Amino acid sequence: MTGAADLVIVGRVATLAGDSGLGWQGGIAIAGDRVVAVGGESDLEDLIGPRTERWRLDDDLAVMPGITDAHLHLMTVILAETQIDLTGLDLPATLAAIRAEHLAREEKGDSDGWLLGHGWSVHHLGGWPDADVLERAAPGRPVALYAHDHHSRWISPTAIRLAEIDAERGRAAGELVRRDAEGAPSGVLHEGGSSLVDWVIPDPVHADLVYGLRRVAGRLAALGVTGCHDPGELTSGVEMKRGPLFYRALAEADSLPLRVHASVRAPELSAAIERGLASGQSVGRFTMGWLKLFADGSLGSRSAALLEPYSDADVNPPTGGVRGMVVTDAQRLAELLRRAGEAGIVGQVHAIGDAAVRSALEVLAGISVRRAPGTNELMPRIEHAQLVDPADQPRFGALGIAASLQPVHLRSDAAQGRAAWAERSENTFPLRALAESGAVIAFGTDAPVEPFDPWPGIAVALARRDPFSPHDTETGAAHAIDIARALRAACLDPAISAGQTDLGRLLAGHRADLMVVKVAGLADSPDPAVLGATRPLATLIDGQVVHREPRFDP
Repeated sequence: MTGAADLVIVGRVATLAGDSGLGWQGGIAIAGDRVVAVGGESDLEDLIGPRTERWRLDDDLAVMPGITDAHLHLMTVILAETQIDLTGLDLPATLAAIRAEHLAREEKGDSDGWLLGHGWSVHHLGGWPDADVLERAAPGRPVALYAHDHHSRWISPTAIRLAEIDAERGRAAGELVRRDAEGAPSGVLHEGGSSLVDWVIPDPVHADLVYGLRRVAGRLAALGVTGCHDPGELTSGVEMKRGPLFYRALAEADSLPLRVHASVRAPELSAAIERGLASGQSVGRFTMGWLKLFADGSLGSRSAALLEPYSDADVNPPTGGVRGMVVTDAQRLAELLRRAGEAGIVGQVHAIGDAAVRSALEVLAGISVRRAPGTNELMPRIEHAQLVDPADQPRFGALGIAASLQPVHLRSDAAQGRAAWAERSENTFPLRALAESGAVIAFGTDAPVEPFDPWPGIAVALARRDPFSPHDTETGAAHAIDIARALRAACLDPAISAGQTDLGRLLAGHRADLMVVKVAGLADSPDPAVLGATRPLATLIDGQVVHREPRFDP
């Protein structure tokens, strides 16, 4: 039969059509990489041919669009999976893990190769660490360890020496390099200072990155994630060799396993302009993303920039001063964004504290972008917007600036936020106010800072607490949203922010990125633990099954 569908699914379908709600329909038909029809079973009968595969879902199952993680450091996740993980460890356990890894490598004949890792926290270590303790754990070895939030890096004396970070260079970098009483680098680098050591760390093997991408993409598909927006590595270099050029080459070879928007960082801007890269340029599953800039630091490294001092500044001094750290001031942000805009590159600005959010809103509102012909129209975005002053909450919708948020941070940062921001923490991730302003709200995980499982974050948006701990204290309960708005933030709003008009909904003509899930998680008032533990039985990208549970036999 000419025009027959390749796959027809009969059962509950959450299309996300319309302006609100889940848009339930009774079935969906797919041909090639597109949805060709949605409706009741009778509406799909004419699309069934001799080669059409048919799935009939049980009443406890439903189809919904695939999730796009709007803030997933994909390349950093790939690299992190090859490094030592120090998440949740105190100082003795951290040093023991480093010592064990050092000795294991020595046994294999590697006595001086780089030891890379991530996950340590100043809160778990009981204060800022120094290089000397790393030397005792791994004598003579260069060590570089990202903090949990990837806004600080802990390095060993050998790493300091190889990177030529001396006392004078430490002073020149100011607060980006922590110093001892004599002014010498003490072993911790903050924000962009982390890049001071990158030039002496060997590059990973390209084939290993490709293999790692395929492995991670498979795990994402098992969670229903069909695409991501990669804001790049914190310490990106000018070559973009692990950013847009990497993903674009795979897409050109038709071997990119998921959809990827890849951004560039400030050090890469000149090279991106010279190469003619512009936001919204697409090849297969690759799309050129944004210019990612930093207005401030983070809550974890106590460098988020605030309108008023940290509530606990007297007992726990923040990084950069009592109001945190301005990483890039408004004038410099505007200069970079204007230069990018003239070349057709849209800006996304990291802003966690309320002062940084206000600055980013004001700067982004004054930037115009020369859109390149034939490209998707990306929205300017603020990444994180973790603490937003009530006066600024309506401005996202009014200014047309997307809010790229990671509600899962509310679970891990709640106690730190209450200590650092006191009553202001009730304005953490103000989802309801943003939604009421008409803002586009794009959910992400910020992996590897958090696991790349999107479902706990979706559940946190409703529960405003750890979804698996019913007695956990809620933070900002007035800003909870319902399941329909949360799923739109996970599936549809990332596509809207990226100008992808054929993604994020299940409508005729749209891309067939979807999953089959248990319907219990999509109920009007779902159990947060059930929602947070959701796992798809099948996931499709471009109409092709990329994940299928063995027990799923529709």
